[in-house]
Amino acid sequence: ISTAFCAVLAMEGEQQSKEGQFNSSKREIIHIQIGKAGNQIGNWFWRQLCLEHQIEVDKHDQRGCQQGEQQGYLDVFFNEGRSKRHVPRAILMDTNLGDLASVAQDPKVGDLYRPENIIGNDESSGNCYAKAFHTEGPDLADRCLEMVRKEFEKCNCLQGVQFTHAACGGTGTGLTGLVLKTLRDYLDKQSKCVMQSFVLAPAPGMSEVVLEPYNSALCFQDLLEYTDQVFLFDNRALTEVCQKALEQDMPRMTDLNQVVAKCMSGITSCLRYTGPLNADLRKLQTNLVPFKNAHFLISGLAPLTAKASEKYRKSSVLDIAQQMFSKDNVTVKCDPLNPGDDYHGILKARFLASWASWRGNYQTKEVDKVLYDFQKDGSRYDKFFPDWIPNSIASNICQPKGGDKQDSVVFTSNNTAVHEVFDRCIKVWDSVYKSRAYVHVFEQDGISVHDLVESRHVVHYISDQYKKFARWEDKFFEQSTGLGKPVIRDTAVEHDEQLQIATELRELMDGETYIKQVDSTRQG
Repeated sequence: ISTAFCAVLAMEGEQQSKEGQFNSSKREIIHIQIGKAGNQIGNWFWRQLCLEHQIEVDKHDQRGCQQGEQQGYLDVFFNEGRSKRHVPRAILMDTNLGDLASVAQDPKVGDLYRPENIIGNDESSGNCYAKAFHTEGPDLADRCLEMVRKEFEKCNCLQGVQFTHAACGGTGTGLTGLVLKTLRDYLDKQSKCVMQSFVLAPAPGMSEVVLEPYNSALCFQDLLEYTDQVFLFDNRALTEVCQKALEQDMPRMTDLNQVVAKCMSGITSCLRYTGPLNADLRKLQTNLVPFKNAHFLISGLAPLTAKASEKYRKSSVLDIAQQMFSKDNVTVKCDPLNPGDDYHGILKARFLASWASWRGNYQTKEVDKVLYDFQKDGSRYDKFFPDWIPNSIASNICQPKGGDKQDSVVFTSNNTAVHEVFDRCIKVWDSVYKSRAYVHVFEQDGISVHDLVESRHVVHYISDQYKKFARWEDKFFEQSTGLGKPVIRDTAVEHDEQLQIATELRELMDGETYIKQVDSTRQG
């Protein structure tokens, strides 16, 4: 009976494919873009998806229809409309109708958005978190909840909600915080979906908003409480990527948005395409967040090479892997390969967890070998991978390439160096609050001084969490002689929890470590 049932399912699948219905993963994501920066980044993200899935965006009579052979699961981000048209499962929000209109009138993908999913007013948030959260936001948040409810009911199995926004202005912080809180309360009752956010963090020396220190602190407090994982970007790092790697003298904002869109596309590629290893949003989140409340991630994209230099560089697995670890390819201003300096009190960076999303004709064996060599004892990068999280790089390979049709990888890591982002926010916050500047702007819209100070303490707590992991001894055990079980290093054990972890690891090692056993197997 089971064999006959499987045959019937296979015949139905072939019939659906012939009829032109797109492949279904039955695991959908709702995308919400908020504020000017969030809408601009989100718009480029949808352009990137249309390019990769060969969805027509130029011919008006065929706009939204897929051209060529079907690849991947379109239903992860798209709904199916009339006449084989694909509609982004997106909700656009802003407190400035002019900015919303510029996105809705985009010559490429503006016509794809569902009009009722464009939510906004023209009251403006005045670059203030409090006004967007308490004054202008509640009505918009209720309308957003209604749209999410409708999208949720259309889904087979909603696996997550993702946001794009900035942590600088009023709308991107205040309205996002309110929507996050509203949706978390609603979705927790309905399903355990993943809430993730792609955030444009404050860039050092590039602020144009005087209220940015208060806004960003309040925003990070909301992101800590209501999201499961946060991908950080900033304009300073993106500008340097374009200038150094892509050799663009004066990169435009569209160039920066394209880099972010490519990172978002790479991170979500494992959800949209099949590969040797199955992956979904929950698996991604589980691998990248080893500790509670430490879910702020940094990303790197490779290869990043100027068009004039492409012919001089071979994109081998090793070359791309070395690029993805480089601090020059990181899209937020911090150094994930900081060696540290005890004399000046600079902490050494640690990779707590990582995920490499490979796209192209890669062999699983070759990718695993390169990633293993990066982490093994004695390698150049060994000191950045602590013993207490062995084999911390997970990976996934998708055969379909990105929009530029070249092999690539997006490397996302949970690195202790991210504390530099929060330390900068705290420093600027303290300098503004020293004279109590602009506090009254928040008080008149419902945010008290106590709330502002509490948000600053929360940012400090996030920074301290990552600093604590950076201070942990890199190696739990003394240098192994290959005889007997390894000896626990006294300086590595600071409390009972670490002693328990080290003891459990030692019990798992019978003469040789697990990693060495894997190495000997591969060599054999």
